[in-house]
Amino acid sequence: MSSAETDLLPDTRRALRHRLITGQVQGRAPSVVAAVVRDGSPVWLDGCGDVDGYVPDGDVQYRIGSITKTFVAVLVLRLRDEGRLALTDPLDAHLPGTGRPRTCCGR
Repeated sequence: MSSAETDLLPDTRRALRHRLITGQVQGRAPSVVAAVVRDGSPVWLDGCGDVDGYVPDGDVQYRIGSITKTFVAVLVLRLRDEGRLALTDPLDAHLPGTGRPRTCCGR
């Protein structure tokens, strides 16, 4: 157990573990990893289930397949909330070279 985990009450750790296991069962997932992060560092990290014959930990990598669109949407909306972009910004303003090809007339 890390020193950060000792900051959590034993009842809190048990409740988090229970929620993790319950989430895995209810979601019918083969495995789950979860963390509680404070000030950019994990204060609790746990996994349950099976990934290639072992219980997953914070180093396991899951294939996320087609749900990457959801992650991108969440990140874009967070950037909007932080004022770092507007949803009406042209893509090329943030990713140079991805804009529409220009014609000979500049349109």
